[in-house]
Amino acid sequence: MKVAIVGAGISGAVIARLLAEEGIESVVFDKRSHIAGNCHSERDPQTNVMLHVYGPHIFHTDDKEVWDFVNQYSQFMPYTNRVKAIYKGNVYLLPVNLHTINQFFNKTMRPDEARAFIESKADKIYCRTEKL
Repeated sequence: MKVAIVGAGISGAVIARLLAEEGIESVVFDKRSHIAGNCHSERDPQTNVMLHVYGPHIFHTDDKEVWDFVNQYSQFMPYTNRVKAIYKGNVYLLPVNLHTINQFFNKTMRPDEARAFIESKADKIYCRTEKL
């Protein structure tokens, strides 16, 4: 039996690998000329630095079985993702939290004050105020 796998991204690669380990032949098809899907990276010819072709990617999982599987094929380095935005020359941490709100509006508010302040500024059509 030969199995056709559509997509050479992480899912297609895992399926092909697991089938191969069971002795099942597969053929992987992808519309792109390379493997790895959106996780594909290439070495920059001028700097020799590996670059993410489709933007940066962070692999994370809480599933021990998944973690053990991927660690058979690659070495992972610890990384803490820090997302920031720049607006009018100021740097803000994302996702938005109390610190971000205080920084953006140049205020010092407690959580209840910040909630009331944001609710007063929000477009009432799109504002959801009930607790989830």
